[in-house]
Amino acid sequence: MKKLTGLIGVFMLPLCLFAQQNKGLSDAKKKDLFTHHPQNWHMLSFAKDSVYGIEANKAYAEILKGKKAKKILVAVIDAGVDINHEDLKSIIWTNKKEIPGNGIDDDGNGYIDDIHGWNFLGSADGKTNIEFATSEDDREYVRLSKVYEHTDTTKLNSADKKYFNLVKRKSSLAQSIRSLEGSKNLASKVDSIDRYFGKIFPNKVVTIQTLYDTRPEFEKDKELGLMYELLKMRAQANKYSPDLPINVVYKLAPFMVSSSENNLQSQYVSSLKDGRAVVMAGLKPGQNWGNNQLSFKNSDHGTHVAGAIAAVRGNGIGIDGIADHVEIMPIRVVVPQGDEYDEDVAKAIRYAVDNGATVINMSFGKRVSPKKQLVDDAIKYAEKKDVLIVRGGGNFTEDTDQFVFYPSQFYNNGKAASNVITVGATSPFGEIMGFSNYGRKSVDLFAPGFDVYSTGIDNTYSGMHGTSMASPVVCGVATLLRSYYPKLSAAEVKNILMQTVTIVPEEWQGKQKLQNISVSGGIVNAYQALKLADQQSQSTK
Repeated sequence: MKKLTGLIGVFMLPLCLFAQQNKGLSDAKKKDLFTHHPQNWHMLSFAKDSVYGIEANKAYAEILKGKKAKKILVAVIDAGVDINHEDLKSIIWTNKKEIPGNGIDDDGNGYIDDIHGWNFLGSADGKTNIEFATSEDDREYVRLSKVYEHTDTTKLNSADKKYFNLVKRKSSLAQSIRSLEGSKNLASKVDSIDRYFGKIFPNKVVTIQTLYDTRPEFEKDKELGLMYELLKMRAQANKYSPDLPINVVYKLAPFMVSSSENNLQSQYVSSLKDGRAVVMAGLKPGQNWGNNQLSFKNSDHGTHVAGAIAAVRGNGIGIDGIADHVEIMPIRVVVPQGDEYDEDVAKAIRYAVDNGATVINMSFGKRVSPKKQLVDDAIKYAEKKDVLIVRGGGNFTEDTDQFVFYPSQFYNNGKAASNVITVGATSPFGEIMGFSNYGRKSVDLFAPGFDVYSTGIDNTYSGMHGTSMASPVVCGVATLLRSYYPKLSAAEVKNILMQTVTIVPEEWQGKQKLQNISVSGGIVNAYQALKLADQQSQSTK
């Protein structure tokens, strides 16, 4: 990937789709697109529909019509999938080597009764399933705090110190500890303020009106000045009578400390709740974990992802997914609240590869990865087996060249995996969405990630935002390529997608130009990608 970065601008230019218009969209037009875009806008084309979709409908009408395709198995590593959804149930993968419900690992793959996929977040007996997890930042902060409990952390080696400082910056638990310390420090300033009033107003009852009227300068103690302003704000917010004595608002100090302590206690208790301990209980070394339960009340996210990729086309029900000739393999490693575990992600990738998936979608991620090497090894395994991985770039509005969003396509040696595509999110008018991460080296391309309409649990449908939605859009296009042109390798599919992006005119975009914040500089385009794949296949005959 790194080696290709400098060459893309040279070799990609003739193959990119350029919009012919040279005038930017007005703010009124942009607002209208946000509120009145077609429900399936991500499938449409700018030339015909005035939205920057992926031209999938055009591809079906002009390139794929009448062509034969190979069925592709796509693994959706996510929060579970409603496998009985009316628009998905006929395309859910079935492990034909496994006999349902006999409690035996019939196919010898290490997973008992994995009929439709696997759940790595549950106990073997199925009685316990994790539906809440903490952030990896907090888990690491608790772990490292214990490790370094009796250590002068300033004397750690540079790598350990850098990592611990990263964890402390990202951890909300660490932030709450700092907040408590700050609250205590601010609260201690109340005595100084009281002494100040006693000095300038001796033998006088100081009222709240005095607080409003007095404008002391605390240049040498900024925190003292901050506490003074907070006292005034509290008096105003509570609409205290100006005649009340000032000590009424002094109660703010213990309230601040108490609130910070309660918040910290709540977070700390949550961070110690590790349901995964139940999942891993009693396991022998090398033994797999989890169960075959895949549908949960919080599986909306995974169900939505699966539908965007491959909801049955042309059945007159719900929506049409991007790819046809698909089977979906649900693998559960994610809960809506909290971060996934590296061990589960690594196992999930290997499970998908070993059971025949040739494309994997991973719409999840985090900003700390303590066991990155496990995941790297799994990605290398997928790379060796020619399995393509598509992943969401993250929703933190961060430059991931600087702030890594895991699992990363970059190995520890700096080399990029040839089989991983990282995706950012765009709007109907071709701008990056405000939440989307970006990166000139770390985000490969963009895709529609605003109000993507797809399947939800219990036969429902809805629109969702996020790079989690942009990723399955790219995954669907990649699946089309692997389905209709099965000789293409994972790396070749990625290169085709990168070479055929839609380039949005710079004057149409906001301050962040896609050309400056991604490797390819554009939005995935199914029509152009399939067109190039078709041309290449014709030239090799």
